[in-house]
This record gives sequence, C-alpha cells and structure tokens, in this order.
Amino acid sequence: MFSYLKAHKDEKILVIADGAAFGPEMDRVLQLVQTRENLTLYLPESFEWLVLSSGILKDTEVVQILQTPSDYIDSKEYFSWERYFTALLIEKAAGTYLNYTKKTLNKAYLSDSTKNAILGQMMKGKTE
Repeated sequence: MFSYLKAHKDEKILVIADGAAFGPEMDRVLQLVQTRENLTLYLPESFEWLVLSSGILKDTEVVQILQTPSDYIDSKEYFSWERYFTALLIEKAAGTYLNYTKKTLNKAYLSDSTKNAILGQMMKGKTE
C-alpha cells in the first residue's frame, strides 16, 4: 500500500480495510491518513457487512438479518460477526455475477453501479 501511495500521491485514494488485517501497521497508516489530504481510510466492522447492507443483492432475508443480526448469528458456529457476514455473503452471492470469495475481489464489485451502492452505504454512516 505504501508504494502505491507514493506512486499516486496526486490522486484521491479511498482505502477500505479490516483493521485486523493490517493491525501491526496501524500507526504507520494513521500517520499517512493524517498527513495526506488525498487519502481516506474506511474501516467497517466487516467489509462483507458493508456489501450486504448496500442492497446490491436485493435479498429480503438479508434485509431482515441486517435489522437484527443477533437473532441470526449463533456464536457456537461463528467466532465473530464478521465470519457470519462472510459466510452469508458467500452463500447469497453464490451462482450470481456477484459471486464472492475472500481470496480475490470479483470484478463485478468494481462496476460503477455496485461501487456507487457500496459508497452510498458508507456515506449513510458519515457524520459532518
């Protein structure tokens, strides 16, 4: 990430990440965010939750689950809510153009309509 930022220092950059994924580098990342006006860092509880809550799947069961997740998440089966949301997204997107895996991001998630839906969900939680 750091070499990418150097190469694109004059472009606006949005980084969406799970804080646990780069925890040891957090101090360095915070320094970058504080010193660069072109860099925005977004750390949702779960990237998969963000995708599910964006509405791109058009699934009524997902909407119900997101309203009261604790009614659906069994802590005996899932170590964390993030793991539950990952499993849910994989299940709900399977066999669709939005097929999801943690290993690589499906290019369908980079289409304008999908990106805009996810960015719209991110803006809902933004406070001015």
